[in-house]
Amino acid sequence: MTAKPSTHSNPNRRPWLGVTWAIAAVLVLAGAGLGLWRAAHRPLPGALNPGAAMPGNVSDLQQALANARKSDEISRAANAELQKTLAQRDEENASLKADIAFYQRFVGANADHRPLAVQAVRMHQQAAVWRFEAMIAQNTNRDADNSGKFTLGLEGMQDGKLRKLAWSDLRQDAGSDGVPYDFKLFQRVSGDIALPPGFAPTRVLTHLQPVGGAAVDNSFAWKDVFEAD
Repeated sequence: MTAKPSTHSNPNRRPWLGVTWAIAAVLVLAGAGLGLWRAAHRPLPGALNPGAAMPGNVSDLQQALANARKSDEISRAANAELQKTLAQRDEENASLKADIAFYQRFVGANADHRPLAVQAVRMHQQAAVWRFEAMIAQNTNRDADNSGKFTLGLEGMQDGKLRKLAWSDLRQDAGSDGVPYDFKLFQRVSGDIALPPGFAPTRVLTHLQPVGGAAVDNSFAWKDVFEAD
């Protein structure tokens, strides 16, 4: 009898075939898992270098910061200028109120008759110079024009000795011969003087030289005219 080849598989080969398929499946799954893990952990474009992904962001922020700083500087400068202007207006208003009060006392029905004279003096230090203000007035002749030149001097101590300083000693511009005035009832005049180092004033000496008239001298204690900051 002729032998026929068997159509059944060899039972000894089946376990190895199963193992092979199992290993292949594990490798496929492992490869797929590795691919998914890499995809999940791959950095987004530009994550390592934000500036490269968004090149305009840094420059835009820097420009915005520069604009904000410039705006702040402008605001500060404007506020400082406003405060300076308000201080000047306050000073002008105070001076105007003082003039009105003086005028009311000076020309009122019960006002005393006062000949031409310096009625008041104020001294205020500004940096290296002293600012003076003097009120010149008269009410004996309300229709007369009063014009002339105003000067002042100082009396004080320097190096332990009494010293007098004339107008020419106090003025920085040597050519000035006085502050002009021209009024009917009163006028406020002002200017700057410079004190020599080490000089301690005790009195202010004012001098009026009217046009075509006799000179008028007045004096004021320094403590009464000095205005501290």
